[in-house]
Amino acid sequence: MVCVAPQKKSASLGEKAIAVEDEFCDFNYDDLSKPNPCQNNIPPNKKRILHLTLVILLAPSIASHATSLPKSVRESCVLDHTTSPNIHLHRFATEIFYEQENYADGYDASYYFFYRDKEIGYAQKAQTNALLYSGKVYRLVDAISTSSPLQIATEFSPALAAWSKITTAQQSYICVSFNFDGIGHSGTFQNFRGAFLLDLNASKSHLYYAEGDIRRTATTKRKTK
Repeated sequence: MVCVAPQKKSASLGEKAIAVEDEFCDFNYDDLSKPNPCQNNIPPNKKRILHLTLVILLAPSIASHATSLPKSVRESCVLDHTTSPNIHLHRFATEIFYEQENYADGYDASYYFFYRDKEIGYAQKAQTNALLYSGKVYRLVDAISTSSPLQIATEFSPALAAWSKITTAQQSYICVSFNFDGIGHSGTFQNFRGAFLLDLNASKSHLYYAEGDIRRTATTKRKTK
């Protein structure tokens, strides 16, 4: 029998946040059913310090998600072809697609197709667009940028996009790669493509966003207005 010595539990982000606020406010957090009487008593300058501290605490967690997407995967998705022998890219057949009102969470599915009995496609609600996969929607604006400060695309034409599944030895992703406003026009702007990748292996799927110049293998930043 192998015994593992118990390790000291490190404080969670929530516990750290409470500890930060406790520097400015004496309040018993044991009874969370009661309102926090100190919530509005923190001086404005202290509130700014508290906000900045929380941002710093959360930044490593956000960054870890962005760096967890391999460079070869995001490049393969943007370019719509594999950039490594360790990556397999399967293009979906999208000749037949469907529409459905009130698909999920108030979103209408304006474009989707089936792959192994799962729906994959594009959904819309008011001015908010999303990817849809297997009964769930993933808002484009919530995507994790793979290169900050990248401006995340909030829409694209699903019928003109390239839809595929990218697989590595450890993970699988739904990939959708697309042109920007330069579709149908000449100029170097045609060479830039955007891409969303949905991680299928995480316990909670993450949606990533990347951009790149198809003339180069490395992803680059697009000039935005």
